[in-house]
Amino acid sequence: MNPNDIPQDYAAMEREFQNLSFSEASLSGVDLSGTDFSHANFNGADLSKVNLSGSKLVWADLNRANLNQANLSWVNLFHASLLWANLNEATLSGANLSSARLNHANLKFVKLIETNLTEVDLQGAVLTHADLTRANLFKAILKETDLTDANLDDAILRESNCEGAILRAACLRRVDLEKAQLQETILNEADLTKADLIGADLSHADLTNAILVEVSLELASLLNTDLSGSNLEQASLFNANLEGAVLKRANLRNTDLRHANFKNAYLEGVDFYGSRVKGALFNDVVGLTEQQKQWLKGNGALNICYL
Repeated sequence: MNPNDIPQDYAAMEREFQNLSFSEASLSGVDLSGTDFSHANFNGADLSKVNLSGSKLVWADLNRANLNQANLSWVNLFHASLLWANLNEATLSGANLSSARLNHANLKFVKLIETNLTEVDLQGAVLTHADLTRANLFKAILKETDLTDANLDDAILRESNCEGAILRAACLRRVDLEKAQLQETILNEADLTKADLIGADLSHADLTNAILVEVSLELASLLNTDLSGSNLEQASLFNANLEGAVLKRANLRNTDLRHANFKNAYLEGVDFYGSRVKGALFNDVVGLTEQQKQWLKGNGALNICYL
């Protein structure tokens, strides 16, 4: 089919274009809302500013397609392939991108509000300043993904793989990251207020100056994690592993630290005021004052060294 015939056929109420090839086609600015392009090939096509809202692109090939400023709200992109695609400033709010592949795609300033991204592959993609408010990223792959300044408030990232991702200054308030893989993730200056990180692996992550107020970190792994200057007030680190972690000048006021492991941690300037420390292990820690050691031991902390 000649791609140039699409606008004319669409005007004649044709809405079925499954299994057709539109590779390298130029359809910039065309209104194609509510159309079925399932299994269609748009490889390398120019779809900038196109209106595909409410359309079906199940298993479609959109690799390297230009979807700059495109309207893809409520589109069904289940299992679609968008490798290296340009989705800069595109709108995908309410869309279904479950199991889609967006490796190395450009998603700067994209709108993904309440979007279904379950088991999506975004490895190496760029989502700086993206809006993923209330998006569902259950078991999503976000390895080495750049989410600097992105908004993920109230999003679901349970069991997601964010290893090596960049979430610098991102908004992650009330986000569900239970059992997520966040090894070597950059989260400095991120806001994780009231986030659920139960059982998450944050080993070797950068959480310097992060806001972690009322965060749930029970059973979490923070092995060699940098929490310098972070605010963990009223957080729960019950039975968390902070072995080798750096908490220089961290705020642990009114924090639940019961049975946490601080072995070899660096604790200079930490504020423990009002925290619960019964059963917490402080083997070979560095930076505690004698007054802090006495207070910790008096409140049930274990293995305090006075030498």
